[in-house]
Amino acid sequence: MASVLLVHENDAPLDGWNDPVRGEVSFRTLLGGPDGTSRGLVQGLAYLACGKIEGAHHHPDADETIHVLAGSGTARIDGVAMPLRPGDTVFVPAGAVHEWSAGDDGMKFLYSFPADRFDEIAYVFAADEPAA
Repeated sequence: MASVLLVHENDAPLDGWNDPVRGEVSFRTLLGGPDGTSRGLVQGLAYLACGKIEGAHHHPDADETIHVLAGSGTARIDGVAMPLRPGDTVFVPAGAVHEWSAGDDGMKFLYSFPADRFDEIAYVFAADEPAA
């Protein structure tokens, strides 16, 4: 049986990517980190600064949801662009190619995956795909 867990945002380690393929994004895994403190749910916060992106990618075996908490931006899912603002929730089915980009005020969103640990989620970036 899982036990109750309280995680304060700033107590979760800050991680991130900064390269041409994955983009420039910071994130904190709140549930489902390497210590395996949750079961069946990975959840965290992602931060994109003004004009920054998380590069186009997909998760072959995992659905994802995001919920915009602050700022604004754009989701591009399978080539379709959707504006995002606080209060918006997006469901991304497994295999759908998606990227997030921040507007002028940056963007902070909550992400969730149905998995036990973040390191179980496969990220396949578009630039990593073999040419057709």
